[in-house]
Amino acid sequence: MNKTEKVALRESVIIVLMGAAINFPLQTFLLWLTIDNWQWSNPLTISIFIQLIITVVALLRVYVIRMRFQRGKF
Repeated sequence: MNKTEKVALRESVIIVLMGAAINFPLQTFLLWLTIDNWQWSNPLTISIFIQLIITVVALLRVYVIRMRFQRGKF
């Protein structure tokens, strides 16, 4: 395995682990918010709303991690 592959593997592992650490609590919070607080009952509406939020968070997370790898901070 060459240096580029090692860096790519390390970056991928960090992105996936940070995604799991961020997305589980975020999803749980959003489910609590939409079902308990906002009284939403349509599963499709809840799914679309949560997917939009998680997608935005994922894009920001991957962007930040990628920029840190580019600068050599990870």
